Amino acid sequence: MIVERVADGVSTVVHRVRTRGRTWYLRFGEEPEDDLWTDAELHARLLAAGVPVPRFVAVAWVPDADRSAGLTTEVPGGPLTDVRHAPAVLEVAGRHLRTVNSFPVDGFGFVRRRGPGWPLRGEFTTHEDFVRSHLPHPWPGRLGALFSVDELDRLAGFVEDQVALDVPPTLVHGDLDVTPVFCVGAQFTGFIDFGEARGAEPWFDLAHFLLHDGETLPAGLLPHLLRGYGPTVGEDALRRSAALLGLRQLCRWLGPLRELSDDHPQVRHRVWRLRELLDDPE
Repeated sequence: MIVERVADGVSTVVHRVRTRGRTWYLRFGEEPEDDLWTDAELHARLLAAGVPVPRFVAVAWVPDADRSAGLTTEVPGGPLTDVRHAPAVLEVAGRHLRTVNSFPVDGFGFVRRRGPGWPLRGEFTTHEDFVRSHLPHPWPGRLGALFSVDELDRLAGFVEDQVALDVPPTLVHGDLDVTPVFCVGAQFTGFIDFGEARGAEPWFDLAHFLLHDGETLPAGLLPHLLRGYGPTVGEDALRRSAALLGLRQLCRWLGPLRELSDDHPQVRHRVWRLRELLDDPE
């Protein structure tokens, strides 16, 4: 048996296990209180709905790691890396993503991993709490050194417009770009890494894809995903959601857990991307 740590870029600690000609993946919960039976149930329901994801074959508590662990099957292939295959792969992925986003969640924000139980539960009761999570109070906090007064006013307007939406919390992958979209050539084979699954507005995953479009492969791939996904909200609503999830991420980076400096490359890149999203579309 060969056990190796999977390269960084996934939401949870994952090891690849090769044995008897087969490949498995061993996942650990991020926190000691995380019970991966929650993920096992999520994956089972997605598979039952026809969404190709890894199948959990075992879940157990590992005392030496002080963590819950789960063993899953492999999704064939690897991440989408060839832009020539993007149209075909993302169109099929879009159809399956719509199924993912059709599951209701009890609450907004990151899924609480407390064992089996359906529907999944989010960390926030209201949409407003989710939208305002991690944003500075009082406004604008450290954001005042990164954006102009006009940009801050527009971002604040985005927040209020989003808070005013009456939307049900639905299941979202939570970290969707091309990385967790697996394929073999031009054939979509499945999604991986639901470690950041949460309850959010139904188009959250599309907005996340928009925020990161162009970081791994050339920009402009979202239309292929939308072609398979089908009718959704308008471009303005999608841009607003993308900007706000990027803003919350930026505020987490600036906050006490990471305390990145204003001139850190990640901070500078996120500010640049938010400015792009604030600009009127061409």
